[in-house]
Amino acid sequence: MDNEAPALSIARLRSIWDAEVGPSARRALTAAAIAGLFVAAHVARVGSPLARALAGAGLALLLAAIVARAIVARRRRGDARRTVREIIGRTDDALGAATLRALALVDRAASDDRVGSPELAGLHLRRLLGRASHPRIAARARQAAARWATAGLALGAAALAAAAIEPARVVEGLDVLAARGGEAPLDLPWLEDIEMTATPPEYLHADTEVLLPFATTMQPRGTVITMRGRPIRGGRALVLTDGAADVPFVDDGKGGVIARWTLGDSTTLQAAARFGQVRVRQADAQRVVSIPDDAPRVTLEGAPRTVKLLDEPSIPLRYEVTDDHGLREVDLVLRAGPREERRVLSRPAGDAKVDRGGYELRARDPFFRRTYVPVEVRIEARDNDPIEGPKWGRSEAILVVPPQVGEPEARRYAALVKARDALTDLLADRIGQKAPDGTGAAAHAAHEAEAQAAAKAVVERALDADYGGVRVRGRIASLARGQLARLDEALAAEKRSTTRAAHQKLLDETEGVLLAFDAGLRGLAYRDAQAVARRLADVADEAAAAAELLGNGDRSGGEVRLEAAVTVLGGGGAELRKLGDLGLDLGEIVANDLRRIARARGAADWVHTELAARDLAARLRRPEPSFGGGGRGGVESGAPRGGPDPEDASSADESVAQSARDLEELARDHAAEMNAVAEELERASRPEDIAALREEAKRHAEAIREAVRDLPQPGAAPGSAESAAAAGREQAEAMAGALEQGRPEDAVESGQGAMRSLGEARRLGSQSGFFPEERAGREAAEAQRALAEELAWAEEALRKLRQAASERAREGLGRSSQREGSLADRARDLRKRGERGDGRMPEEVLERLDEAEQAMREAQRALAEGDGEEGSDRQRDAQRLLEMSRSDDQGQEGDGDVDGDRSMARKADIPDKDKHKGPEEFRRRVLEGLGGASEPRLREAIKRYAEGLLK
Repeated sequence: MDNEAPALSIARLRSIWDAEVGPSARRALTAAAIAGLFVAAHVARVGSPLARALAGAGLALLLAAIVARAIVARRRRGDARRTVREIIGRTDDALGAATLRALALVDRAASDDRVGSPELAGLHLRRLLGRASHPRIAARARQAAARWATAGLALGAAALAAAAIEPARVVEGLDVLAARGGEAPLDLPWLEDIEMTATPPEYLHADTEVLLPFATTMQPRGTVITMRGRPIRGGRALVLTDGAADVPFVDDGKGGVIARWTLGDSTTLQAAARFGQVRVRQADAQRVVSIPDDAPRVTLEGAPRTVKLLDEPSIPLRYEVTDDHGLREVDLVLRAGPREERRVLSRPAGDAKVDRGGYELRARDPFFRRTYVPVEVRIEARDNDPIEGPKWGRSEAILVVPPQVGEPEARRYAALVKARDALTDLLADRIGQKAPDGTGAAAHAAHEAEAQAAAKAVVERALDADYGGVRVRGRIASLARGQLARLDEALAAEKRSTTRAAHQKLLDETEGVLLAFDAGLRGLAYRDAQAVARRLADVADEAAAAAELLGNGDRSGGEVRLEAAVTVLGGGGAELRKLGDLGLDLGEIVANDLRRIARARGAADWVHTELAARDLAARLRRPEPSFGGGGRGGVESGAPRGGPDPEDASSADESVAQSARDLEELARDHAAEMNAVAEELERASRPEDIAALREEAKRHAEAIREAVRDLPQPGAAPGSAESAAAAGREQAEAMAGALEQGRPEDAVESGQGAMRSLGEARRLGSQSGFFPEERAGREAAEAQRALAEELAWAEEALRKLRQAASERAREGLGRSSQREGSLADRARDLRKRGERGDGRMPEEVLERLDEAEQAMREAQRALAEGDGEEGSDRQRDAQRLLEMSRSDDQGQEGDGDVDGDRSMARKADIPDKDKHKGPEEFRRRVLEGLGGASEPRLREAIKRYAEGLLK
């Protein structure tokens, strides 16, 4: 020991100490590291950015401390004084102090010879180190090791307790601590016993589907994916996620959890637990492919194509629409530049997937009348998708090219001019014919008939043709057909007596017909020119508005609009010049003002461009001749507006117009008289008469309900016996209700409808081999027999009530009889006036006026006898005939009637603010629509049928 070097001795002492203390210290430090890791995991599990930052910082500090201790311990092992102080000094303070002084002496002796011999100093140090007691040092080390072991045991116990209570928390915390971008790197299990279902959107009317968990599935967009499962560990905030959005799981009340995910785009769903802002997913993934609801597919027959409206005045549209799930609406869409108009064609019921239909566009459609640029026609359909909102599908387009403004009227005028030329040629031929003699009478008559037939054929073709949606109607049509009938009468008279006088009479009549036709044609041209001018005035206003935009600097919008307006004005002005004298006058004005517009436009003088356009619009809104003739002034002289020249050789045009006005007034006055008779009978009806029948009516109403009690309820397929029987049941119940309320007229009408429906049900049931249909037919037959008796009673009761009312109203009916006779005289005078001369009416109009007069005479006699019911029936017949006469005489001549030849009603009732009657207004429109669109002879019957439907 004495011969050992001091450094070796000190190292030996360090090894004795480390052998005892080192293992315990390492175990304690290991326990501290584990405990620190567990603490950091629990802190990080909170999931907030602060908690994760604190956990990470704590782990970093712990690691730094362990490394720092290792470095310090290594350095301490090389420090002899520290070793002596920590090991010898702790066992023997005096020896430790002496050893430290000896170390200092060795160091001084090595550097300073005056201190003494280094060998002696080293010997002294070795002797002091040799005096150190190894057993005491080992004992002291064991004490220190025990302290380290105690600390390590405590830390290890704490870490073990933290892990033993719920080990998964440590794993979850470390997973959360290692997360990046809110996603933990390690997937953990959260749910077991997982079940999944898919519930399609309600509008698809499909059943819920059970899914195989985590197998790829394809589902309609909007499907609700339901995931159920049992949590493996409680206390976790579980969610169903696609990585972008989360849906929380909730307790299902059965020990499990449930989440519902509404499918949008295709996605992958996973269960996950959320810790603050971090998700820890479960490895199982459910891939769901979304099937979108496609837009409807629309097919329009013949599209795409281009149609010229003049060549095809009627455009049939046939379409077919299909959708994958259901249709809500099908529209006809018309687009012209910025303008758009939609018309609902169909609203399919029951989520129909296919819809077919048709529509006919005519040249006189209001949309075409208000536009002068090509019109894009499409069929568009909307589906029933409530998830993303309804989607529209549209067909290819049919491009409709409208005619120039006034072009249809110009074509019609040209055709009628040819007809007038044919009549002129007929007159010239007859002027050139020699007076017939006895030998050539037959040949002369045959020639006259042939020439007249040829001329009539030309006129008839002109009257029957369609000119881009404009036809020959109204005043000119009535005049032309009346004059043709006049020619036929004159020719028939000559055939009966082929003499010079008869031929001269035929010649005079032909001349009169030509003059009348010419007067009507010039009147039509005048009115057409006025109407076309007013339409061009709107175009001129559009040009002025475009020039104003250009003056304000809007070149992009103004230039296109101005160019389009000028183009339309040029084409319309050219067509206007073809419409007689007034058209030529106004057409030249259009051409002159277009030159003014062109000069100002070329100089970019938008102010004067606008002024020129507005001046043209103002002039065209006063479509009168610029200068008058025959002592009349014109627009330029400030004269008031007028019509065609009053010095015309024939007054046929005005005569026809006057006859039309007289017929209109007669029909209106007769309708008022019909209402007066109905009101007179209504006033004569006494409530006590109805009250006397009320109790008996109630018994019959109960019998009616009992008779139809077993009939089917509404809801059967249309066209079936069950559907007809259900309709009969509803009408019979309406009859019963009308009887109870004291409305016998309505009861009879409903009863008659019920009898018809029940008869139809009986017929359909007998033809069907299907049991429910046969049963419905038998039940309807039984109900019909019972209902027939009740209807007979109701009709008899109504007859008695009307008879009593007629007796009480005899005095008032007598006055109505006199007025009815006066109206019949007016019809007779109108017919006689229409049988001759320039105001000759068409033969069918004369026949109907004659029949109307006869019906009025019969109504007059019935009313005079106090038979109000019979009188009212004959009045209705007369009114129907008057309306039929008007329907032949009325109608649009074309654009000429739009603005130029209509007068306002002189009397009109202004409704009170509280008089709005929406249902009555709807009822009126239905009655007018069904009654007016039918064949005239059936109009009254259809009107009564419509009234029955609405009731």
